[in-house]
Amino acid sequence: MTDYRQHPSVVAHWRDALLQPLPEALEARETIWFAVPPEPDVEQMWEGLLGRLEADGTATVLGVPAYLYDLNFGDRVSVMRSAENALVATGLEHDARNFTFRVQLNTDEPNASHPLAAELAENGCLIDFISPQFFAISCGEPQAQEVADRLSALEHDGVLHYDTGRTQQLG
Repeated sequence: MTDYRQHPSVVAHWRDALLQPLPEALEARETIWFAVPPEPDVEQMWEGLLGRLEADGTATVLGVPAYLYDLNFGDRVSVMRSAENALVATGLEHDARNFTFRVQLNTDEPNASHPLAAELAENGCLIDFISPQFFAISCGEPQAQEVADRLSALEHDGVLHYDTGRTQQLG
């Protein structure tokens, strides 16, 4: 059995003192499907991210990956249409030099993510909610270390678990 995970929300940014959908993500008409590298004895998982087809045949990622590594908001990928007409990524064409973090809160409170998401968004990050307790964050290079330090401190305090989306250094 194959596991397809499409994000239930649109990437949000901070505007007018609120988290609001990012206009370019809101206007995205395509879902780009990415095969998550398989693990032994686990079904194949696919992550569906909003995207925009470009004139050169590539697509720009307009979602923040929650399960993929070394793919980030704003990256451009090569794509092809599957037999079912789904848009499937086949490779990375351009690294937008953004950084991804994933946060799993250690609480079941429905709105527990809002204060942290708002704090990060106020500082220029993009937020992609997967569930009330699980969300993905995208930020540029200048904010990446500050975000990592903040999340590390919260993890040390037992508030959350987080991981980073980059396994490779930027060149």
